[in-house]
Amino acid sequence: MRYKLIIWFCVISWSAVAQEYEYTEQDIYRSPVRAVLNMFSMTVSTGYNATTYKHSLSGYYLIQTQTGQYITENTGEALPLEFETYENWLNDPQIGIPVNLEDTFDVPYPGISNPVNNPLLVNSDRIFNADSLGLGFKRTSWAVPLNLRVRFNYKGFRVGGGVSFLYQKINSLKPTVEGLGVRNYEPNIGSVFQFKYFGMVGYKFYDFWDYSFAGEVEFGKEKYLGDKFNTALMNQSVYFNLGISIEKNLSEYFRVVVKPSYNFQSYQMAMPSMGSIKHNTPSFNINFGISITIPEIPRTPMKSDHVQLKHVIVDPETGRYTEVRGQPIWKVQNPKVGQNHRKLWRYKWRNKRKINPY
Repeated sequence: MRYKLIIWFCVISWSAVAQEYEYTEQDIYRSPVRAVLNMFSMTVSTGYNATTYKHSLSGYYLIQTQTGQYITENTGEALPLEFETYENWLNDPQIGIPVNLEDTFDVPYPGISNPVNNPLLVNSDRIFNADSLGLGFKRTSWAVPLNLRVRFNYKGFRVGGGVSFLYQKINSLKPTVEGLGVRNYEPNIGSVFQFKYFGMVGYKFYDFWDYSFAGEVEFGKEKYLGDKFNTALMNQSVYFNLGISIEKNLSEYFRVVVKPSYNFQSYQMAMPSMGSIKHNTPSFNINFGISITIPEIPRTPMKSDHVQLKHVIVDPETGRYTEVRGQPIWKVQNPKVGQNHRKLWRYKWRNKRKINPY
């Protein structure tokens, strides 16, 4: 009798296994389009950029009057009694007021009883030789970006590109030489919108628990929108960005990203009838956002399917064996017990007062 029971249990067990594995790996349908799309990731981010506007006035004189600041070219020869000047050399160079040197050294106080660097000189007309003083202007402003990146992933390598739209505040620039009575340079604009497009290459070099670290290099061009910058006189170089993407992997398809990076960029602003000035605009950026990879398999279409892991079903529309997900993309796809739901259903806020929360 005992042997008959053993044989009977063996038959039942064999039949159960046979029913569970009634298909082969080749019978499971997986969309080739999804397989290709799964190799791409999309990142949306925003953050804070600290952009430094810095330029040297080498090759120019700075003329400071009571109403403004102007520049004129330093040809190495003595300035004539009257000459043309230029203003707004940061963004839109234009011809300024003509300067007469006859009253250049007139001061509003007795020269003997006051020091040479009397603060009252700040409000008088003065000329500074930027070459001999090493004079320039520098100031850090802030910007808020909205970034969109798309990349192709292959064995840790990533190649892609993106676009960025920025709102940038432009502050007054401080002189690089102090104690001479040079006032801050006040641009004729307070803010500007920018558009950037770029390519990107990178490599994921380290994984630690649920975190991934990737080094990325971006290179592209930027454009000032509107008419606040005279783009006809600008020659903008390709900018380079070096950064490290720190990614918290909530699932294999969904990540929270924090990316510190540094931009190297500059532009040349041509004067209407004389030379040009190089403006360096490096920036330190800290961006944060989300990154999504398109799943290679769909979510289960059956509302009655409550399987939490990836599994195979018979598609009710096509009748094919199809691998599906049991979780939304922002949750672990093959969770262990309690990994996705740390609180029991009955203890969640909306169920605490229910007698039967199930």
